[in-house]
Amino acid sequence: MEQILNFGNSRTRSEKEDFVVASLAIGIAFSIAFSRIESNLTSTEFLSIFLPTGMIAGVSGFALHELAHRQVSLRYGYNARFRMWPIGILFALITSVFGFIIALPGATEVYNVYDKNIYGKISAAGPLTNIVMGLALVTLASFSTGNLNFIFSVAGAINFFLAFFNLLPIPPLDGYKVLVWDFSIYAVIFAVSLVLLIVFGMGFF
Repeated sequence: MEQILNFGNSRTRSEKEDFVVASLAIGIAFSIAFSRIESNLTSTEFLSIFLPTGMIAGVSGFALHELAHRQVSLRYGYNARFRMWPIGILFALITSVFGFIIALPGATEVYNVYDKNIYGKISAAGPLTNIVMGLALVTLASFSTGNLNFIFSVAGAINFFLAFFNLLPIPPLDGYKVLVWDFSIYAVIFAVSLVLLIVFGMGFF
């Protein structure tokens, strides 16, 4: 845990600051986008339903995904740093007003990894985290009712979607790096993410 939270510093701003700001911003963007499906939404409903949905989706889907990349990199002895992209955050917030998100809030930069096997494992860590978090959230939803059922179900669906999207075999997405590493592993993870998205996420997209 100490290694996970041991964020470094740069000359301009700390990595911790980048991480917190980007995570909060993507959570707010998700909240706004979700709320657009309701035309007569009250402020109370936004605070009690859509804000917690967006924040849980943002933290579990984005923040833990990037932490997974970072932690696996560190475990293999490579330097890694999360960097926030302010323009990407602004774009996410603007598009959320229209009920969808094009989110580029930041990414984990991994330095000097030339071994495709290690790079593939680092890349797979993010989508795998989304799959695990998605399963945990839909499990919680199955034991919940009312607002909690909605919150956990949507947050779980977002995790499955992010796993699927990031596993598309297109550079610079994670899927391309995993595919280069091991086709069999890629095929299994991609198939799992697709099935979970179809089963638990199609009603929300």
